[in-house]
Amino acid sequence: MTTDSPWRGIAASGASVASVVEAVKSFSVLLGVLLETMKVQSRDAQGNLVIDVNAWYPLEDYLQAYKKIDSLLGGRGLEKVGSIVPQKAVFPANIQDIRSALASIDVAFHMNHRKDGRDMFNPVTGAMTEGIGHYTFQAVEGKTEAHLVVSNPYPCRFDMGLIKGMAQRFEPQATLTHDASAGCRQKGASACTYVVHW
Repeated sequence: MTTDSPWRGIAASGASVASVVEAVKSFSVLLGVLLETMKVQSRDAQGNLVIDVNAWYPLEDYLQAYKKIDSLLGGRGLEKVGSIVPQKAVFPANIQDIRSALASIDVAFHMNHRKDGRDMFNPVTGAMTEGIGHYTFQAVEGKTEAHLVVSNPYPCRFDMGLIKGMAQRFEPQATLTHDASAGCRQKGASACTYVVHW
């Protein structure tokens, strides 16, 4: 394990990690590999490894699980995991429509991560801790369109699934495209830009 990782001290919530398990549960061999990769210790009554939704998992281990999904299931597997996150992770309570849903992703992202044992978003004060990147929401005035500029350590295809899944909770026909002209993290860019239409 390296000591110079930018993600040292950052952990993901068990509630959001549960989305990985949900997405790959039909692949029992892969599920076992992922739980071992994430160093899961909790067991159910039958002795099987399980995610504790109240626990926190080191981001370095969690990101390794995404690499395993990508190598075994490819981009579609990553998108499937992302699409399940809006069903499992903690989100702000004030979401009422697709715009507020997409705008809330950055807050929810920080709510589901901790840095050095402290939540990265405080819902009482609105304070957000830096260090893990952002989902920057930009509504397009007068159109049923929004752009999200995403800079975080998660895979591009995962974020595509997450954003589309969140949008379709409120607008089932919503579509998402990746603006490749703005660059892609998978190809070394610092951010990806996604365009949502509904």
